[in-house]
Amino acid sequence: MSEPRFRLGFDIGGTFTDFVLLDRQSGTTHLNKCLTTPDDPSRGVMDGLTPLFEAAGVAGPDIEIAIHATTLITNALIERKGARTALLTTRGFRDVLEMGTEVRYDIYDLFLEKPTLLVPRALRLEVTERLDKNGTVLTPLDEDALRTVAQTLRAEKVEALAIAFLHSFRNPVHEQRAAAILREELPGISICLSSAVAPEIREYERMSTTAANAYVQPITRAYLDKIEGRLATMDYRRRLYLMISSGGIAGAQTAKDFPIRMLESGPTAGVLAAIYYGRQMGIDSMVTFDMGGTTAKIAVVKNYEAAKSNLFEVGRVARFKKGSGLPVKIPMVELIEIGAGGGSIAHIDQLGLLKVGPHSSGAMPGPASYGRGGTKPTVTDANLALGYLDANYFLGGAMKLDLGAAQSALAEHIGAPLGLAAEAAASGLFEVVNQNMLAAMKVHIAERGEDPRKFYLFAFGGAGPAHAYELARALQMRGVIIPSGAGATSAMGLVTAAISFDYARSYVARLDKVAWEDLRAVFEGMAAEGLSVLAEAGVAPNAPGVEVTHRMDLRHKGQGHEVTVTLPRAVYERGSVDEIAQLFYAAHQEKYGHAHFNLPVELITCRTMVGAPPPAVPLPSAGETAGTEAGTALKGHRRAYFPELGAFVETPVYDRYRLRSGMEIQGPAIIEERECTVVAGPSATVRIDPFGSVFLDLANSEAARERELVDVQRT
Repeated sequence: MSEPRFRLGFDIGGTFTDFVLLDRQSGTTHLNKCLTTPDDPSRGVMDGLTPLFEAAGVAGPDIEIAIHATTLITNALIERKGARTALLTTRGFRDVLEMGTEVRYDIYDLFLEKPTLLVPRALRLEVTERLDKNGTVLTPLDEDALRTVAQTLRAEKVEALAIAFLHSFRNPVHEQRAAAILREELPGISICLSSAVAPEIREYERMSTTAANAYVQPITRAYLDKIEGRLATMDYRRRLYLMISSGGIAGAQTAKDFPIRMLESGPTAGVLAAIYYGRQMGIDSMVTFDMGGTTAKIAVVKNYEAAKSNLFEVGRVARFKKGSGLPVKIPMVELIEIGAGGGSIAHIDQLGLLKVGPHSSGAMPGPASYGRGGTKPTVTDANLALGYLDANYFLGGAMKLDLGAAQSALAEHIGAPLGLAAEAAASGLFEVVNQNMLAAMKVHIAERGEDPRKFYLFAFGGAGPAHAYELARALQMRGVIIPSGAGATSAMGLVTAAISFDYARSYVARLDKVAWEDLRAVFEGMAAEGLSVLAEAGVAPNAPGVEVTHRMDLRHKGQGHEVTVTLPRAVYERGSVDEIAQLFYAAHQEKYGHAHFNLPVELITCRTMVGAPPPAVPLPSAGETAGTEAGTALKGHRRAYFPELGAFVETPVYDRYRLRSGMEIQGPAIIEERECTVVAGPSATVRIDPFGSVFLDLANSEAARERELVDVQRT
């Protein structure tokens, strides 16, 4: 029996579930895409896997590893559909969860709406205990009172419990003892400890993160058990792995213990896929643009790395307004997400203005053109009416779209109120959703001090390639890159990601007054924990390529915010706090333009990342061509609308599967593949690279000027 060589990735989104089956030896991929089944997402997994396995001629035993990403956690938190959860905290601190930071995210809004808490006040319980800031016990834990707490939890039919005691990040003894007693009293209850979930300073964020983890833990465990059962019916008997928000993959048991780490797992996988393709192409910096059926996600990649954040807000009640969501203190790839996807619903607001999103039609009932009961106009309906989509080739022809239904929805809900024809309503919807995404993209890029003209836009997702040209043109970017199989790129990120996990432990002290051996003990403890996670995932701690990276969150003494500094291995081994201080000053000066060299440096949090090397997966060639002529790939023509022309024009339509390396096409043009459609406007020149990726080179872009300069120098 041959060794299994296929890597399986599947990403359950709000509208579609994407699949990729990768042969790690040849780099050959098999893709599939099907509608998500919200009532039971595991059923949608089977709907997609069965035909995928049949088409590829593989079975469960041929799969080396299965990796999964899901929106389950995010959706449960946003829709408040988690378990009945209680909080146990130090006496006098149960209202921390409600008080928050006491900062209003909009000081001028007299009717400011705050996010609904995951734990109501009646289920926020207290117990007598107290540690000081160094973790020393001041007041012993009242164990008798805990048994009274257990009675209350039982009476309230609580399914999950978050325990977050003051200063437990320095000493977990009270939390661990409380959990042991309550597990004896309440067998079967899910219990999460803040000292395990988020052992960091700042009790509000730590409490919020632990409560969120507890809130989704029971449903996550049941869901993953069901997914594992479904895979077992297909004779896949190996471990299931999950994408986590920091950009690594972890075993199912780790995900069940820390489900909050799976927030934004699908979008994170998409960014990793962009980095994978970028390495193959030799393009180290890009802006990633992932537009699916429900949302659009944007991230910035520089030097093959995505920026990371250690604090995230989920379920914001006011989009783009910091502080309007629930804070979650986990390491994650930094991206911005807006409610702009193929299923985003358009409507006329109270002022008579056309608005698109954030509400989505989802997979059920879906856009009006799906013919599944949806009646409201969406982005997909507009794209169909504008000629970008072929009603008979959606999902490669597996799903027919109803052009008449799309036009009727546009005319009734947008055209009639505004006095516009259906096509004019569609063009307005298209431009509004593009402006929504442009606004978010400009902010995200500018906040990082970057110039969009220096970046390519790496576009993927089912709807991304249809909108990318207009976005890149508006921002005068270098061009657009659409990888092969762009509609399922996030799933590609799953099968090319490495197993890794991030840890953090707060340790507040002046850097020049701390004993290095104490810090080394903190770092080595986290490293040992990480290596055990790798071992649980089947990677030996001494395996080639295993990396342990240490970082510190540092600040000037008295500052309120930190800068994360990576410790070079040699500096860590020497334990030189003076060298670490100089690294901090340099990082602070690079980020803010200044550093106070006269102020001492304060350590806030120690961080460790433990990771295995990414799999060596080749990107197959698209084949050679004798010339640039792409006529052999022409499928036909159809009317399509282009904003820069302000009119519909007969546009050539190409079959992406017949395009070969070196071919060039002058826009306007439409390129179709099963999972998505590429729209290239009049000022674009389309070229196919050696790996089959579609490049849209834009006239008047910085890249175009560079190419012209090279041509002049050659002559």
